[in-house]
Amino acid sequence: MRPLAGISVVESASYISGPFAGLILADLGAEVVKVEPPRGDPYRRFGPQDDDGGVIFRAGNRNKRSIVIDLTREEGLAELHTLLEPADVLITNWRPGVAEAFGLDTESVPRRWPRLVWVRVSGYGQSGPMATLPAFDSLMQARVGFAESVGKDPALVPSYIADKVTATFAAQSALAALVQRNVSGRGCVVDVAMLDAFAYFDTPDLFAGHQQPGRADDRVLRMLRAPRAMQTADGWIVLAPTTGQQIKRAMLAAGLEDKLADLRSQPDPIATSERFFELLAPRVRERTAAEWTATFADADVPASAVMSKAEHVEDEQVVHNAIYRVVPDPALGNARRTRHPALFDGQPVETDDLPCPPLNVGVGGSATT
Repeated sequence: MRPLAGISVVESASYISGPFAGLILADLGAEVVKVEPPRGDPYRRFGPQDDDGGVIFRAGNRNKRSIVIDLTREEGLAELHTLLEPADVLITNWRPGVAEAFGLDTESVPRRWPRLVWVRVSGYGQSGPMATLPAFDSLMQARVGFAESVGKDPALVPSYIADKVTATFAAQSALAALVQRNVSGRGCVVDVAMLDAFAYFDTPDLFAGHQQPGRADDRVLRMLRAPRAMQTADGWIVLAPTTGQQIKRAMLAAGLEDKLADLRSQPDPIATSERFFELLAPRVRERTAAEWTATFADADVPASAVMSKAEHVEDEQVVHNAIYRVVPDPALGNARRTRHPALFDGQPVETDDLPCPPLNVGVGGSATT
């Protein structure tokens, strides 16, 4: 099953938000050509490096082909135009104004390539007071109130979460535009700003307490902060009881039946949840994570040990779901790949399992000069 078989994508983007969108489409079966400047996507040189390049660049740019094009030269722009002739989707994450400098704008592109879906990923949008400013993940975590919500003191999540969320919406929007094209016969220009995407991502929980203008409902944030990882005798465990019965069963399983009256005396469900974790945390330290996991499973209480990545990939449900597979890789020998999470008629998406392309490899696989 290759849902996007026959779809051609040109990705002229750097770092994460644009390239991860390209990766999502590639994993769904699209043919993705990554256009890079002469020195390559600067993300190749970002972060930990192996002999063959950046570790995190490699993780986000598999299943693509690469071609080096100098878009500052007329010959380079002509090469890009040639690539776009048969393309269905163009993904860029240039700052506003860069495309126009290349002669690409919202009037000329639809006129020359009427069926092309052009996805423009940006930090703050294509216009406005901050449109031309640099945008990075940590800045977005700060600007949408995400960092302020994480804990008592503002903190950053150690993940490029805003970039990845934006990429997911960019890929989703590209697919929506392709569906629209099937009806109208025409492509369109799709704009996805990191600021907009990350704010939308907050809608069902972190923003729920701010739906009424002029009023902030702190109960939502209190509810979200109440659960916590609890230390066991040899690790950590997380519980997620969501009903009164689950809370009661957890207390009984932990031998804290004498504390049930304490819980019942709390003024509201959020205070009950907060007090539940306060009471349970000292008791949980008395036994191992495996013992507690089994105990809570027997009591039908949602619980999980906190796993390392190494433990996660060996987890029996992860193995059953075949989330990962090991494939040959010219740089690594073998590489662990994460499959696209969707199953179609019960089957995973088939891909070409292309490795991360080395720099200076053209569309057909031959070296460029």
